[in-house]
Amino acid sequence: MPLVAILHDLIRRGFGSALLLMLLSISVVAAQSVTCPDFVERAIDAVSTTCPELGRNELCYGNNAIEAEFVQTVQFALPGDRANIVDLARLVTAPLQPDTNIWGVAVLSLQADLPDTLPGQNATFIVFGDTELTPDTTAPNYGAPMQAFTLETRLTGLECGEVPESGLLVQAPTDTTVNFLINGIEVKVGSSAMLQIDADELVVDTIEGFVEVTSAGETEVAGEGVSVRARRGQRPGRAALNRERRVANAPWRLLPRQVRSPLPPPEGQQVELNQCFFITAARPNRSPVARVTAGEPIVLKLNIPHQSLDIARVLLRRAETRLLVNGVETPRYTRIGPWHGQDGAYANTFGIELYWLLEPATAGDIEVVLQSRSVTGRPINTGIDGPDADDRPEIIPAYREVTCTIRVS
Repeated sequence: MPLVAILHDLIRRGFGSALLLMLLSISVVAAQSVTCPDFVERAIDAVSTTCPELGRNELCYGNNAIEAEFVQTVQFALPGDRANIVDLARLVTAPLQPDTNIWGVAVLSLQADLPDTLPGQNATFIVFGDTELTPDTTAPNYGAPMQAFTLETRLTGLECGEVPESGLLVQAPTDTTVNFLINGIEVKVGSSAMLQIDADELVVDTIEGFVEVTSAGETEVAGEGVSVRARRGQRPGRAALNRERRVANAPWRLLPRQVRSPLPPPEGQQVELNQCFFITAARPNRSPVARVTAGEPIVLKLNIPHQSLDIARVLLRRAETRLLVNGVETPRYTRIGPWHGQDGAYANTFGIELYWLLEPATAGDIEVVLQSRSVTGRPINTGIDGPDADDRPEIIPAYREVTCTIRVS
């Protein structure tokens, strides 16, 4: 699209009085010679180069094209330009247009409600595609810059399945939780997530940790690999598995802490490890609980229920799990949760689900050993009183091992 046409389009959408900042001279590569994913990868590389190591409450012009309005005159016209978020009145990034090498990307580093005692710790926003942010400076109890704001994301119908058209990536620092008010909806981020607007609904897709979404006095939790939708003034919908490729291919590598979108649970004959494990190998070897058919993939599933999100948070950060199949360590396929489970399977508690995928096996026995340990090698004092009646904090053992035998026939 020619520059004049882009300007006319922005004016038609109500941006005529704003400062239109269009930089077309840094085209990543000639449009005719690249495919959509090629262009996006090069644009992400450009943003990584132009916006490293932002300071607290700083906004960086990442990739063309961006429209920004400020409460005072600010030099913000070229990739790499930076501004104080306190001065920002509105930010709009341009939709993905690979034919003209345009994809608006901006990077924000926010204090939000993080304490001043953590000066190097900031929440990170990646704003991309046809997305608009407008600070809400009137919301009570959300006084930090860009802690309360309205979000709009629009779809253009562009056929580029490798990336989402628009959105907002959010990442909180490790071991912290950051609170925001987004379109009147309370969002507590202790993780990495993508936010979009779909038909006036806020859509949260969590990639790491979990997000708590509160509306109309009700809270829904979206853990890893889980999505939740909420509309202002209405209770959030039930969290559900996210199976959409658009989430996996968002520009996650622009975030300071590298994350990868969890896969949905694999297909195959499922073995519920919770019903199979014993403390020693003698019992399952005598009479295997799990039986599967030879020649078909095997899915191992482990449910870890929690009475509270606080305990789930402790386990996610301070414990690790290792699975051995016939003595060989097997990498985890995916992790889902914490959440209330498919169709509310965990009722009023929460669960984290771990999955492993095994290749089809021949007839015989498969020995599965699960090892759980703390990352420090010492017992984990959660500091949280569990469901028992001892009125003492839950202590998680430093190491635990259980065994399961699967009979293949």
